[in-house]
Amino acid sequence: MGFGICTTRNTLAVLCSALLVACTNTKKPMAVQIPNEAWWQTANTNQTASNAEKNLATVRQKMVKTVPFPFVVGLSDSTEINAFAELQNNQRYIIFTNGFIAQFGNDPDVMATVMGHELAHHQLGHTQADYAKNRDAAVDATSQALGMIASYFIPFSGLIVGNAANGVGLTFSRNDERSADEMGMQWAMQAGFSPCGSYRFAAKMNALGEGAAIPFLSTHPGNNERMENAELYAQSKRAAPCSGDPGSDPVMTQAK
Repeated sequence: MGFGICTTRNTLAVLCSALLVACTNTKKPMAVQIPNEAWWQTANTNQTASNAEKNLATVRQKMVKTVPFPFVVGLSDSTEINAFAELQNNQRYIIFTNGFIAQFGNDPDVMATVMGHELAHHQLGHTQADYAKNRDAAVDATSQALGMIASYFIPFSGLIVGNAANGVGLTFSRNDERSADEMGMQWAMQAGFSPCGSYRFAAKMNALGEGAAIPFLSTHPGNNERMENAELYAQSKRAAPCSGDPGSDPVMTQAK
C-alpha cells in the first residue's frame, strides 16, 4: 500500500527507541513515504485514496490541532504491524508501517490513540538522543547498588544481581510506555476520538499473538495490562466500558 499522489520519498534510520510493539537489533535504513501538505488537504475527497488513507488524513488533521508541537506523518513499506516515533534533525516523525495501516486503517480510534502514543514519546523526551544514555546510567547505578547489597547478603549471587538489574532497566522502559499510553489516550480524546482505541489495539494484538507476551521480560507492558489501563482510563473520563462493545463507540462517534 502506498500514497497515491504528491509524495516525496525520504529514508529514515529506525533507532528502535520508541517502537510501539517491539524493538529489534536491526537498524537498516527504512524507506518512508512522506506525503506533502497538498496530499493531506485533499485526501478525504480524493477518489484514488483508500478509506484507510482517508482515516489517517482525518486523524492527522485533528491531532495537529491538539498537540503542542509540529510533526510529520509518514508511511513505511514494512509489512510488520508497528508504528514508531523518530527524531531527526530536530524534526519529529511519526511513522506507520503498511502492516499497521492494513490491520487498523478502518478504525480511526486505534489510529488516533497509537498516533497519540507515539507523539507522547516526543513530548516526554523519550526520542531525545541523550534520554536512553541517562536512563542506562541510572540502571548502571542501581545495578552497582544491587551488587553491593547482594554481595553482602548473598555471596556468589552474580546471576541474581544480573537478572535484578535487567529487570530494573526493563521497568524504566515499561514505565515510559505506560506514560505514553496515557498521554496518547488523553490527546486522542481531546481530538474527538475514543480512548478505547487503545483497548481495541491491544485486544487485536492479543488475538494476533503480537506484542509483549511476557511482560516482565519485555520493554513494553503486556497487552492485557494495556487493555485494563485503557478500560480504566475510559471509565474515569466518561463511565463507558471499552469491553462492552469493542467494535463500536457511539458516544465518541457522535463527537467526530
